[in-house]
Amino acid sequence: MSSSSRPADDPGVAAAAPVLVAAAAPVSSYDAVPYSVSAFPQTRPDRLATLATLFGMSPAPPARCRVLELGCASGGNLIPMALGDPESRFVGIDLSPRQIADGRATAAELGIPNLDLRALSILDLPPDIGAFDYILCHGVYSWVPPDVQGKILDVCSNHLAPQGVAYVSYNCLPGWHARGAIREMLWYHTSRFQEPEVRVRAARGLLAFLAKFAPDDSGYGKLIRQELALLLMTPDTYLLHEHLEEFNEPLYFHEFIDRAARKGLQYLAEAHIAAMAAGKFGEEGEKILRQISPDLLHMEQYMDFLRNRMFRQTLLCHAEVKLDHALRPEVVRNFLVSTTAKAQAPVSGASPDGREEFGGAGKPILATSDPLMKAAMHCLAEASPAPLPFEELLATARARAGSGEVESEAANRLAARLLNCYLAGVLDFSVSEPTCTGEVSERPVASPYARLRARDGGKVVNLRLETVALSTPSRMVLQHLDGQLDRAALVEMVANWLRSGAVAGDGVTNLPGPDQPLEARAATYVDTLLRSFARGALLIA
Repeated sequence: MSSSSRPADDPGVAAAAPVLVAAAAPVSSYDAVPYSVSAFPQTRPDRLATLATLFGMSPAPPARCRVLELGCASGGNLIPMALGDPESRFVGIDLSPRQIADGRATAAELGIPNLDLRALSILDLPPDIGAFDYILCHGVYSWVPPDVQGKILDVCSNHLAPQGVAYVSYNCLPGWHARGAIREMLWYHTSRFQEPEVRVRAARGLLAFLAKFAPDDSGYGKLIRQELALLLMTPDTYLLHEHLEEFNEPLYFHEFIDRAARKGLQYLAEAHIAAMAAGKFGEEGEKILRQISPDLLHMEQYMDFLRNRMFRQTLLCHAEVKLDHALRPEVVRNFLVSTTAKAQAPVSGASPDGREEFGGAGKPILATSDPLMKAAMHCLAEASPAPLPFEELLATARARAGSGEVESEAANRLAARLLNCYLAGVLDFSVSEPTCTGEVSERPVASPYARLRARDGGKVVNLRLETVALSTPSRMVLQHLDGQLDRAALVEMVANWLRSGAVAGDGVTNLPGPDQPLEARAATYVDTLLRSFARGALLIA
């Protein structure tokens, strides 16, 4: 019986326990229930290089670098990286032979020569494997025993290039105190069982039982229900590997940094730089925070206390590297700038002070009346998803705004405003040209990995390593974008799909113009879809 077919109030004990008395020998949970294939945009070498450059480092160019991933699963993170940067070299290791075999099969099908996936324990990493410009370890550190945790930091210390960047994610305190209590209950309830599927089923049953009968008027009951609501939305792989593995050690930020320091490593940044911003506690709160924080490390820890933070994605570098955390706007002139934010339609007429708002697509809203900044945002929106070098953006924005300001002053002001927008998540910086294109050619070509994932029904990942949600017909079109079909052939394919009996809600039958001929609706859909693929970083030149 699957977990979805059990009654909501079934604790999952009575039916499961007798089955497991004579259970077979345990199998690695990652072989029995592999992680879903995923990519993590925060681990992209370009992103890490950008942050390193922002804080004074000289990292290796992402287009020509060496990358090592510890705990790479089936290569869902490395495969799109390797395709995007063919002159770089990528090595991934994972303890699960099944997942490594799956990754190798995908790499072979796509013909990726610059990727090396190995079924290997982190403890057995060969000492002669060489140095890497970027070392990635996502979702591993908190979930392994102490000797492996120590080895992870040893690898970062011993195999990181002099100007290299290491990424390590981990569960942290104080946020994990409450979630840890839930994990301990689930562990107690499921530890008698061996089969991963039955452990997951029992865990979901216990959560439902606790949620139904815990007192409604207590903070404890509220906590249980919040956790249940969260876990009901997660796949079994997350519940199993996050809550039911033998090891899951959250720790305070200062504890992790102390461990790193003992290995000759220092704190560089967080992969999401907005998490380092202290400006979310009000003027008084920020003032006190700065008074009690003698340095950046103390401030990061106090912000964790305030936010009840439970997860970190920390970047490390060698202790001898000289860093500058002052966030100087002049560094922005080294970057390419991009955004998915667009000008928002005014609610009622034009703003009397000329203010415009830019946002959308999950981006925070930027409101500005500065003519130069408004012009820059319009230029970026029109170029999206392609980035613009700062100097080009400055020139086009000044021309658009009709600015008579001295160029050096305009450059400094624009750089400062762009930096603030970057910290707020309104726009992105990068150090290398993207491999995607914002143009739709006569015979469009999509990323080979995205086409493969669309064909196989898995998560589709774009060239920024972001997961893209697609409908049934959009998957059908995407998997055929290999440069062989022109627009007319694509329209005919969609029209034939419609004739076969399209299901309402799949993304085609809900388009405007229901009275139009089927071929016209198919053409409208294809044109809209191709533009969305271009904006979504799925197309290559």
